[in-house]
This record gives sequence, structure tokens and C-alpha cells, in this order.
Amino acid sequence: MKNRILILLLILLSLLFGCSKLEEDQPTNTPNKSTYPDQELWKSKISITNEGRRIANVWAGYIAVYSEKKIADLKDSIHVDFYDREGKHNSVLTADSGVVYSETNDLKAMGHVVVVSDSGIILQSDQLSWDNQRQKIVSDVPVRFTTSEDTLIGDSFVSDPDLKNYEIRNARGYSRRKIPMQK
Repeated sequence: MKNRILILLLILLSLLFGCSKLEEDQPTNTPNKSTYPDQELWKSKISITNEGRRIANVWAGYIAVYSEKKIADLKDSIHVDFYDREGKHNSVLTADSGVVYSETNDLKAMGHVVVVSDSGIILQSDQLSWDNQRQKIVSDVPVRFTTSEDTLIGDSFVSDPDLKNYEIRNARGYSRRKIPMQK
């Protein structure tokens, strides 16, 4: 009986000293407040405007708003509807993730980015940005631009949101157009 009480007492003492040792080993640093979002939203929408006009509606599976950093971090797939100056829909962007910069209303989309215009033109890239001041879609990484007749690959890209007026740097690709061979 004495042995059992002694063993039980030793177990209790080791648990007490073990717990206090664990508490001592824990870091006492408090994390920086800016590492945590001020707001978290799930399956939500952000509207991007320019001088009161709707430019885009952005949906995301998860949105983390950081007021100090002045950004909204978009994750779990994003979907963006773009609108022209008259408020008519003109293209859709989808991507894995993105960031909206609250001071400028610029948008950066990353990961499997695809833009499809209402006219059927398709733009693909790993990263695209929306420059709200210039009202342009911009990419500084390789892009693939596909119309019903042509496929172009380029090193960078600038376009209006409906993909009608665009510039592709170092363009190469192929066409399905019939080109007359005689003069």
C-alpha cells in the first residue's frame, strides 16, 4: 500500500513540475497586430469603383481585410465581373487568389488566371493586374491570348477590360485564318 501511495505521489509531483516546465518553455512574445486581419469574410463580394462608377465586382471564397496594410487578401478562388463605362458587363476573370489595394482599387490576380470577354476572347496567365487609374488589364509575365482565329503567346500584356485593344510584347503564335497565296 505504501508503494502505491509513493508511486501516486511521484506521478503527481512529476505532472506538476512537468506542467510548470512546459509553461516556461512557451514563448512570451505577443504576435504583431498587423499579422491578423481586421475583418474576415467568407463567400463575399467587393465592389471596385472609379469616380462612383462600378468597374468590377469581385467574389472570393475567403477575404481577409487588413486596414493597416490597406489591402484585402482574396483566397479560395476568385471571380471578377468587369463593366464598361456605360455599366455593361464586358468580361470575367477567374483565379486562385488575389489582392485588392484599397487606396487605389487596383487588383492583382494570381494562379491559373483566365479572363474571358463577352465576345469570346480568352486571356490566360499566371498573374494579371487591374490598374484602376489607367482602366487596363496588365501582365508582366507570359500570357496566352486566344480568339476564334488566332492564338498568340507573349511575354507581357496590356489591354482594356473587354480585350479589344491590346498590346502583347514579343508575340508569337499561329492563326487559322485563310491567307491568299496569290497576288
